[in-house]
Amino acid sequence: MKKLLSIAAAAALIGTFASAKEVKVGVVLPLTGPIAAFGQTSKGGLDIAYEQNHKLKNGDEVKLVVLDDRGDKVEAATAAKRLIDKDGVTVILGEVASGNSMAMAPIAEKNKTPMITHASTNPRVTKGKKYVTRACFIDPFQGAVMAKYALDHGMKTAVVVTDAKQDYSVGLSKAFKKAYTAGGGKVLKTVLINSGDKDFNAQVATIKELHPDIVAFTGYYPEAALLVKQARAMGVNTPFIGADGVGFPELIKIAGKAAEGFMYTDHFNEAAASSPEAKAYVEAFHKKYNKPADSMGALAADAYGMILSAMNQCIDEGKAPTDKECVNDKLRHTKGYKGITGVITINENGDAVKSAVINEVKDGKFVYKTTVNP
Repeated sequence: MKKLLSIAAAAALIGTFASAKEVKVGVVLPLTGPIAAFGQTSKGGLDIAYEQNHKLKNGDEVKLVVLDDRGDKVEAATAAKRLIDKDGVTVILGEVASGNSMAMAPIAEKNKTPMITHASTNPRVTKGKKYVTRACFIDPFQGAVMAKYALDHGMKTAVVVTDAKQDYSVGLSKAFKKAYTAGGGKVLKTVLINSGDKDFNAQVATIKELHPDIVAFTGYYPEAALLVKQARAMGVNTPFIGADGVGFPELIKIAGKAAEGFMYTDHFNEAAASSPEAKAYVEAFHKKYNKPADSMGALAADAYGMILSAMNQCIDEGKAPTDKECVNDKLRHTKGYKGITGVITINENGDAVKSAVINEVKDGKFVYKTTVNP
């Protein structure tokens, strides 16, 4: 009898895998263009996660359909539409930049297709949305962490540098200023820059004249590197603090020694990786790329893992992993997911509630300083 049951079970299993289907997951990243480092490092982490697991529990094979939007909002929206209309994906992973994710979100909403961004931190990305989730914390938390760190270390006056072209930067600046002034700090001035700028002499001159205790930079690494390099060249030694948009090797490559002491909030540092999931990921990352694991890659891997978890939960309930409504519901109700960047719980707004780390450039490397909990 046991032998017959075993044969029947084996036959059922063979039948399940024989009828295995392909489940498409769309991916939109800036693999080229001004913020290509974001997309390339995200893809690097995603590739590791995919290599580790690309089969669902019913035997279905996950296929990634990756599109490059070159960091452009219009192309991001076009990519999202193509993935849904032409490629027939079940879910979309992306984008990195908040502005690009906001360009994609209405398309996901209209087509009732779940979308998860691993790194877009502007609150408006998920605000009022039913089909958009994120695997990262949001700017109000990140801005508050920046402000608290500055105030805790006696930095009572600040100049805020805002990239007027980036929704990410505008939102983060607002969050920092709100938390900083509420804690007793004084914002001396908000200095505006634009993505793609190369000459920051005027902005540096303003910073030098005001003598702030700290410069809160809320943009991305290309401008951060040039600004701090020019600031140091002009004799400005004021500490700089930024957010997750600056923590890339290019910051150090471009700024050189001028990047020393640049602090920033981030989602992950392998020095703080303590869970089995995080340790396994870091080991695989080192083996594949022979360099330290970065936050964007870890976030992308977490978003991918959350997608697989949602699909497998749908399978457990007797539904297809391609059931968009089910997958979206499971993503939006993620609780205690043990990811690489920490334990992730999604709140009622679709935002991840999780810890942040603070890193600092020291001796040409990104060094872990501390962890800040929600």
